[in-house]
Amino acid sequence: MIGIDTNIIVRLLTRDDPEQFDAAVRLVKASGPDRPLFVNPIVIAETIWVLERVYKTDRAMARRQVAGLLDTVEIKVPETMQTGSWSEWLQSPHPDFSDVVIAGLNSENGCETTMTFDRKAAQSVPGMELLA
Repeated sequence: MIGIDTNIIVRLLTRDDPEQFDAAVRLVKASGPDRPLFVNPIVIAETIWVLERVYKTDRAMARRQVAGLLDTVEIKVPETMQTGSWSEWLQSPHPDFSDVVIAGLNSENGCETTMTFDRKAAQSVPGMELLA
């Protein structure tokens, strides 16, 4: 298994650098179910952030693009993210995807709640609660 960084996923989705895109495609083609590319939650959250903020991709579109890429035999995500929760996280209307991942991973690891000072997250992310 080979881990990949955010910039590999961004090149695959944006094709903004032809040389790096070709290299990323070769990497994907060289992988498969027996030797997948590992994508951790930080890379996923960072990819969505880059697509939304740097490339000005619509939130829903950015999350659909990432979900589509992660739903391939060449890509492996951590076991904790292979539940139905993952698709729920990608569909969350909350603007800051990292908040959704934080609350989701905490919940999946037995946390009854995730305390935050972020009022918006406390109101719109399941499992987050405002610490006042």
